[in-house]
Amino acid sequence: MKKILCYGDSNTWGCSPADSSRYDDKTRWPMVMASRLGEDYTIIEDGLNGRTVLNLSPVNKTANGIEWISSEVNNYIPLDIAIISLGLNDVFISEESSLVEISNGIEKIINIIRNSHITCGFKIPEIIIMAPPEFNTGIEGIQFFELQINKLKGLPEAYRQLSLKKNCLFFNASEYVKGSILDGSHLDSENHILLGEKTAEFILSRIK
Repeated sequence: MKKILCYGDSNTWGCSPADSSRYDDKTRWPMVMASRLGEDYTIIEDGLNGRTVLNLSPVNKTANGIEWISSEVNNYIPLDIAIISLGLNDVFISEESSLVEISNGIEKIINIIRNSHITCGFKIPEIIIMAPPEFNTGIEGIQFFELQINKLKGLPEAYRQLSLKKNCLFFNASEYVKGSILDGSHLDSENHILLGEKTAEFILSRIK
């Protein structure tokens, strides 16, 4: 049995852009991925609305991607695969957060996961860095988010470079799915299902 951690934000949690409710198990991309992978895999969903890589919400420990994984990773190990799907909120919450800072934060998360396994004598898991879905530029008021959207477009390349540096796998969700027309960033049900299918295909083709 292989164990996969899906560590991310509201899209990993399964937030509907229509009413902020949570999609069911047949819709959320981690669970769709699980169904496609089959019974030899078990999935840990650790997604949270508003979670960032960096410490942009100091009063909310669970929203700090680095601090939260530091406190929780020992409850999850040993892992076979860890999927890190963060960064979109960092781009939109803080104009000051650079791609380098966000990428460095992802690197810290990678190191925390790896070091926890080494310390406990476990095999280091495969780590997949997932770039966020494409932002839907058809939403109203898009002119007010030009800076953030341009920065977001640079995130996949920053993550690709990080994957090479850290010997991780890189999965670019924006090649397959985009946010809803309702808010630009959250996936509708069809895109959730598609992302789950594509992530499963990626794992089956790249990880033995």
